[in-house]
Parts: sequence; structure tokens; C-alpha cells
Amino acid sequence: MSKKSGLKVYFVHSDKVDYNNLIYLPVLRSNYLSNHKLIFGKNKANENTYFKDIMDDSDLLVVELTSPDVGFNMQLKQAIISKKPILALAQKSIGYDEKYQKLLKNVIGYSTEEEFRYFVETFVKTYEGKVSEGKVDQTVVLGVLN
Repeated sequence: MSKKSGLKVYFVHSDKVDYNNLIYLPVLRSNYLSNHKLIFGKNKANENTYFKDIMDDSDLLVVELTSPDVGFNMQLKQAIISKKPILALAQKSIGYDEKYQKLLKNVIGYSTEEEFRYFVETFVKTYEGKVSEGKVDQTVVLGVLN
């Protein structure tokens, strides 16, 4: 497998969701995102690696808030502590707990695979070329959950 030169994007999600269809497939179908290293926690390559180490090595974090569980909350806490740019997404049909809005400020709702992919692509494009320059404003507003 060739080494990707783009940003390293780590996806944080609950084990209670169908993450293969909800998260992994939409971003793997993106031509734009194929230029970046997409890091999935539920991947054989990462099964023996502590999530904190993966986060520390990542440039950006994408958090999917649908149906959180204890493991998700531990990863979310570490994501916030890491001070890395975070994109927070939630399925509009299911929603999310209001406490996450307070923690993450801008939670974006999506309904389709295309919307999910669009928000992730836009987030990565926003930080492309900025992450390696040092300080980054971590707040990116792509929209709001209606």
C-alpha cells in the first residue's frame, strides 16, 4: 500500500452504529479523500493500537455522534483534550444528546451518504495546507443541525 501524503483523518464513532455503511463506505467512495490517509478505528491494522496513539498521530478528527457508547465517550474526551480540529456530525433522523452540542459547539446534521461525504470533504479541504503550518483555528462552521 502506498504512503499517502495528505492529511491523516481519524474517524471516531460508536460501536452501536453500522459504521461500515454509515461512515467508512461514504468516505472511501470519495475521489478527493483518496489523496488523504483515512484512519478507521475498527480496522485490522489498528486493532492492537491504543486509540490515543492513533489520535496523537492524526491531523484531523471526524466524530459521528449517533448512538454513543462508553468507548465512544472515552475517545471523544481524548479528542477534545487533543485540541485537534474536530468535525462533529450526527444523523438528522436520530439526533444526538444536547451535551455534545455544549462540548463541540457546532454539530452538523446529515441525512444521506452524499451529505456525510460532502461535510467530511469540505472539512478536510478547509485544513489542507494549514495543519502543518502550526497553529490552527479549530472552529469550522459548515452548517447547523436543523
